[in-house]
Amino acid sequence: MRRMLRVAICAVMMWVGLIELGSFAGDQSNAAMERETVQASESVLTSVAHYEAKPFLAAHASYETKQQLAKDKPAAAAGEKPSEPVLAEKAETKQKTVYLTFDDGPSKNTEQVLDLLKQEDISATFFVLGEHVLKQPNIAKRIIAEGHAIGNHTFDHKYERLYGSFAEFAEQVMKTDKAIYQTTGVRTILFRAPGGTHTNFDQGYFDAMDAAGYQVHDWNVDSRDSKQQGVPASEILTTIQGSKLASKLNVLLHDSAGHEESVKALPAIIKYYKSKGYAFAKITDEVKPIQFKPADKLKWSRASVTKPEIKKLVQFSEKLARESALAQAAANAPDLILHRGEEMLVLKAGEYGVTNGAIEVSLRKLTEWVGGSILLDVDNGLIDAYYEGNRVLSLTGDEIHTSDKGQVIVPVRAALHKFGIQITKYVYSDQQREIWLTE
Repeated sequence: MRRMLRVAICAVMMWVGLIELGSFAGDQSNAAMERETVQASESVLTSVAHYEAKPFLAAHASYETKQQLAKDKPAAAAGEKPSEPVLAEKAETKQKTVYLTFDDGPSKNTEQVLDLLKQEDISATFFVLGEHVLKQPNIAKRIIAEGHAIGNHTFDHKYERLYGSFAEFAEQVMKTDKAIYQTTGVRTILFRAPGGTHTNFDQGYFDAMDAAGYQVHDWNVDSRDSKQQGVPASEILTTIQGSKLASKLNVLLHDSAGHEESVKALPAIIKYYKSKGYAFAKITDEVKPIQFKPADKLKWSRASVTKPEIKKLVQFSEKLARESALAQAAANAPDLILHRGEEMLVLKAGEYGVTNGAIEVSLRKLTEWVGGSILLDVDNGLIDAYYEGNRVLSLTGDEIHTSDKGQVIVPVRAALHKFGIQITKYVYSDQQREIWLTE
């Protein structure tokens, strides 16, 4: 999937590389070509999103068959969690791997966990609650900045809401995804169900999450640090040491408020797994999930998941994937460099953009770089640009466009034309973006 995503993004960049520089008016042939190119780019990016979320129709084409197959599988006794969850993949390598996972944060305890992980130089995975991400945005950002994985653990962890109605469950998933993405810039497809999937998920929940491209992760080592409040660190470690070993371990721990003992137990837990020859890693979208066997009977009485409910979640996932792909492509863009004689104006990714086929930059930066000045008439809503003592450009009302950072932006070609400066040469590709101007 990642390979296809990279190919699609590269294709976008190559398309964008064909874009010429726009104008305020005139040069209609160039403008038409530029618009056509951008539309093609948007089409490619739309296809990128479908590598992030599976097609809706394929997911619910045979609900009844899937539900019957689920019933035919051997399951643990109702109300009990299976002693050995289903491994969704065989060991891919001989290296034994342990995935330390922390649920219910971020909190102040998460900071201590991050400190310990940094000391040990190992990565982990944090399944976070949306409400806590909004309360502790800096800790959520730190999780990403220090190279760990982040996953969705719903918004408020209230079982009766999540498992009483799929509509409520899906709303919490979407709300948390938004919180994570808007806070950290990361769009995650990793998900862990509060309490695990056993007796909480039915086939409809699994199908809906699968259709929307989420990977649902349970665990095969439960530290039991949440069986009651204040479980001692020594007891947590004893439980870990008494758990069955396998080539792939997904260890459930908690880092929310009230789990200080889990933090205290962490150094000994790490030492234990190192002594057993395990390597530590974070969960990625290439790690197939460990999932519990489905239960014969659920804890909850609820209506079946409907096709419109699935479709809503799928459409949300596709939209967020598309936004993420666009943002990542923009962030990875090379500097835009303007040359005029010996002088250069270097604009980083995010300091320039493309709208309707035209490259746009800050009017102030461009004007001051060529030796001009800007005069703002706030009372009348006017912006004038002066060059060599003459007013060469005047913007008012609908003509004034601003970037996300509040800067007034203009198409490069059109603005330079007003200054009497021409473009002599340019290179615009996914690796190099440079423009040479007359002196």
